[in-house]
This record gives sequence, structure tokens and C-alpha cells, in this order.
Amino acid sequence: MNADQLDDTIRDTLNAWTPKDSGAPAGIADRIVRRRRRRNLVRATGAVLGLAGVTLGAALVTGATGDDGARPATRVSKESKLLWRTTLPGKSWDACTTGAGDVYCRGVGYDAIGVDGRTGGIDWRREAKDPHSGSSPAGTMPGVRDGIVYTYADHDPGATSAGTDLVALDADTRKVLWRHKLADDSRGADSAVLFDGGVLANTPTFKRVAALDGRTGRTLWTYHRTQADCARAVIGGVPYLTCSPDSAKAPQRSAVVRLDPKTGRPTEVATVKGLTVKIGTDGDAVLLIAPADGKAFSDKPGSALLIRVDTGSGAVTRHKLDRPLSGVVADGRVLGTDGDGRAFAYSADDGRRLWTRDLGLTLRKAPHDPTMREIPSDAAVDLSARVAYFLDPSGHLVGLDLDSGEVRWRGDVPQPKSPLQAGVAPELMREGRSLVGQTGGELFRIEPRPSPKG
Repeated sequence: MNADQLDDTIRDTLNAWTPKDSGAPAGIADRIVRRRRRRNLVRATGAVLGLAGVTLGAALVTGATGDDGARPATRVSKESKLLWRTTLPGKSWDACTTGAGDVYCRGVGYDAIGVDGRTGGIDWRREAKDPHSGSSPAGTMPGVRDGIVYTYADHDPGATSAGTDLVALDADTRKVLWRHKLADDSRGADSAVLFDGGVLANTPTFKRVAALDGRTGRTLWTYHRTQADCARAVIGGVPYLTCSPDSAKAPQRSAVVRLDPKTGRPTEVATVKGLTVKIGTDGDAVLLIAPADGKAFSDKPGSALLIRVDTGSGAVTRHKLDRPLSGVVADGRVLGTDGDGRAFAYSADDGRRLWTRDLGLTLRKAPHDPTMREIPSDAAVDLSARVAYFLDPSGHLVGLDLDSGEVRWRGDVPQPKSPLQAGVAPELMREGRSLVGQTGGELFRIEPRPSPKG
């Protein structure tokens, strides 16, 4: 199934899923299809798990109820230093990452480019062989380590179903060290992850993962799991899988599996009944979301459970949520945004809502459908300053206190006028004391100076 076919399938499923008078906004199917580009909640192979992820996203964009957050901050700083701003070549950019002080990005026309982190100058670029192949956009880049940039490229450029290769590039010479074919066209946050001793990715065969040597691409070991869709995670340098049933006919249980970094030997840490979706990790724990009734996800209040699996002891705790949940996990908090331009923080320990705050960012609405609007970036968190930063597509930034949700900083990096792209979020990353942002092909680095913590 190629990207366009997958979009059509998602749209049809969501239109059938959303009942009349459900409270879901009009055009929600198109919104989630667009949102998939950045959030990557649907995997091409995830018949059941993928649809659950779509439904979770649908619940998020309908908005949340609740208070407007903590008291306003006593002072909001607008001080910052713009270090540089660069216009990237090409028309469409999917993902960027940082490493060793530099920035690396990929998009439709380029499998990778390297940007000098000090000046913003483009050091090198590697063009895609066929920029018009229509392959799936990348939600993220796998990362940079030991002088190697890991990115994605079309396996068969120009083909109707181009497929995807994981590609390792030498950051100094820009030479391709190796390529590894993936089973599907997924290019998301867990399609390939770096662990101590290698890279964990799927293989040309579905339901199988492979540990690859980071420099040579040699297969170190493989692991096969049937009747399940598995997401990859790394905790303390050790690879894990979070697996959920791939169909109604599969055993209805989910599992967290530890894979020995050297041998791939699996150890089942814990199992839970029914369908789950991974949120992320918190210290040594894996965080999962499950439907409260054990059957299907819903946007009704209290319809989801936070499941916390301690990978050390195997202990499993369940906590009822007042809404489905997704976002960045940082220092015991799940940080995310909803469809109404608000940010929220929930406890990763027990699912309690800690605060909700209107971001005050510019999120334009589509003129033909006001229910569709731009969305902000995921949170970029500075733990030393205790600030969570967000970016909108127009270049406005806000820094919220990690503990209270108070606004401690606002910034602005002027951007060229661009057409509205509902559901496509910009990117924001931390690099030292500064932030690197990417929106609409504009890349910048800014050093925020938030007000002191109150």
C-alpha cells in the first residue's frame, strides 16, 4: 500500500468511525490524514494498532475540557538572541535532527543535508534520486551518532511503491556506508532506533526486527514475533518492543519485551490484556495507552487508561485518564497539545492532569473549513531551566514552566508568508542552551532567555 492509498484508507475509516452528532469536528478525517505526516500515528502495517493510533489522534483534536491552567506568570520575558536563520533548498522538508552541534534535515528533494550549527550555513547536501516518487514523508530522522547520520531514502526511486531504505551516511565524507531495506514505508519515530551497540530496525520481512552494526550495517541478530504489531523503544541503551495484537483474531494481549543487546534474546517483561498504544518511556518505565473498556478507543471523557510498566520489576499499574493522551514524556510528565491551541501536562506516574494552558500562538484556520487549523510543534524541554518550549508555523514561540504551566518566555522569528497547511506541525529541538526550529523550509537557531522560575 503506497502513501496515497493509505491516506484514502485512513480517511474512509475515520469517516465511517465518526458517528453523527458525536461532537467530533467536521473534516476530522482529512485533518488526521494531514496530521499523520508529522505525528505518524498510523503505520502502514498496523491494521489494528494503526487504526487505534488514528482514533487516539482523532480524540486529541476534538479538544479537551478543563481549567485554563495555573495563575499567570508574574513576568513574561521576551529576551532572546537569534543566532542564525537559513532557508533550506527545495520546497518540502519532513524532519530534522541535531548531533555534535550540527543540524541535519531530510525532505522530498534531499535524503539529507548538513547544516553548520554555529553559522547556519549548508555544508553539504545529498539529493534524492527521484523527488517526485510520492513516497511516505518522514516524521523524524533516526539520529546521529559517532559521526554517522542515519536517514531514510526511497528503496526503488520512481516506482509506484518506492519502499524505504534506512541509510547510514558518514558525516565527514558524506559517503553512504550502508543501506538496509525496511519492510514498509514507515519513517516514523520508532522505525529505526539507536541502542548501545547498534541500530534496531524492521527487516525486509514483516513482523521481524534486526539489530544492525552502526558502521557496517551488518546484521547482528534478528527477532521475530507473530500476530502483533510492535513499536521500538530504548531504555538505558537497551532495546525494547511494545507489542499489541495485529487483528481481532490474534491473542488479545499486549506485551513489553526486552531484547538482549548482544544476542537479541527476548525477555517478556510484562503482559496486559487487549490493545495498547505506546506513548513513550519515563525513566525505566514504558508508558502505554489502552481503551478503558478493553475494546476500542473513544473520545469520551474517562475512556482511556494509562498503563505504566516498570521494566526493572515488571510491575504494571493502571490509571484512568480524563482524556486519551499523547505527547512528549519528560521528567515524569506527558506534555502535549490539543486541537484548540492549548498545552497540557499529565503525570506519567498516575495520569493526573497537572495543568492546562492556552499557548497564545498563531494557529491559522483553513478558510474553507474553520475546524481545520495549524498545529504547534511537539514540546522541546529544557530540564535545567524547567521550561517546555513550543513553536507555531508562523515562527512564534512560547516557553511554559514545566511545573505550573505559567508562561515564562515568548519569542518570534519572522517567517516568509506561506500557505496554510492544516495539521502539519513545525519542529523544535534543543541544542545546548538554544533551540533549533524548522517550519516551512526555514531553519533557525535562537537562544531563549526565560524569566526566572517563580
